[in-house]
Amino acid sequence: MNYDNINDIFSAGVTNMTCLLQDSNSYDGGTLAVSGADFFTFLGKAVPYIYAHGDSYWGIGSDATHLKVDNRDTRMRSLYREEGTLYSYYRFLKIRWEGWSHYNASGADYQLKYDLLFWDTGDISLHMISVPVQCYDGGFGFSADKNYTFTKPDTASPDITFQYYADSKTFEVKYTPIDLLVPFKLLIKDGDGKLYTVENQIINEELSETADVLVGLEETEVNALLFKKHGFAKMPEWDLIKGLTLPSVLSWSDSRAFPLNAVITGTPPKQYIECTADLSDGTVLGIKALNAEYEGEITVQYSYDGETFTGETPMADFLTMELDELYAGLLEAKTITFRFWLAGDATLTSFIMNYRNGDDDDAQGNNKNRTY
Repeated sequence: MNYDNINDIFSAGVTNMTCLLQDSNSYDGGTLAVSGADFFTFLGKAVPYIYAHGDSYWGIGSDATHLKVDNRDTRMRSLYREEGTLYSYYRFLKIRWEGWSHYNASGADYQLKYDLLFWDTGDISLHMISVPVQCYDGGFGFSADKNYTFTKPDTASPDITFQYYADSKTFEVKYTPIDLLVPFKLLIKDGDGKLYTVENQIINEELSETADVLVGLEETEVNALLFKKHGFAKMPEWDLIKGLTLPSVLSWSDSRAFPLNAVITGTPPKQYIECTADLSDGTVLGIKALNAEYEGEITVQYSYDGETFTGETPMADFLTMELDELYAGLLEAKTITFRFWLAGDATLTSFIMNYRNGDDDDAQGNNKNRTY
């Protein structure tokens, strides 16, 4: 099952899940081995099984104590399992634990229920469904490369994310739902403004050979719906677009952290990469930061209407410009189109704009940025 929102995964409950244990009275101290998933690894190692204990602790890959959620003399009543995807991209294994916070009690005040999600990124999510009023005094902890402590979740703050860093094989505890970057979509525009997409088509039916083909679009207005309908997911090969006059690659994402992940080699004559940031969401109150990974000589132009552009500014100066001034120039549509001019052998790997919003000023700075 695919979900387009992290909250939809939780609100779906057990609708799309397989029941492994239901209404049992015998798991106040027992253990169930739940099949893992080939896409999830723990500290870089495969996880053939995840061990669910009646006393509300978990073994990840081995029957040990890696995660404790109100670990005491609890009783597991039901257990469910599901594999799914988020944004048709990220894969997860979801396990729901249902039971009671005391082995010999079953009233509403003792109901303990939560979801664990194991992601293909190595991250782990904990989301509380029912927090008991009584006997919510057990152990809470996470053991991986070291022992991590965390404040027990409650009704007001039900989410904990154990964010994994593969390079150091370490985790960070965050008291928010997992924040995964929404994969972006691409389109191509030539110097005359004509739009193109890339489709993988059969070029030899007999041999079942396929190849990426440049396909012109009838639409001329660039908007989110067009990207959702015709956008493609990976940077095109240069040979595919080099025949176009002044080709540019347009990138779109409905994530507030706007990504452009590409490696483009500019050769004379100077070429540019174009992308448009949409700041029209009502929660966007400003621009918090501009960041880019690049090498060589790159200059930047920007436009608020997609037609009239500023003069070229060196990338280093652009990244340190007055952000309030950049935001103040927005027109009614609240979009900014950027052109990144690459000279010689310059390369642009990523450009990220972090937005400022009123709910959590630091939230966008904590986005997990990934390359696809």
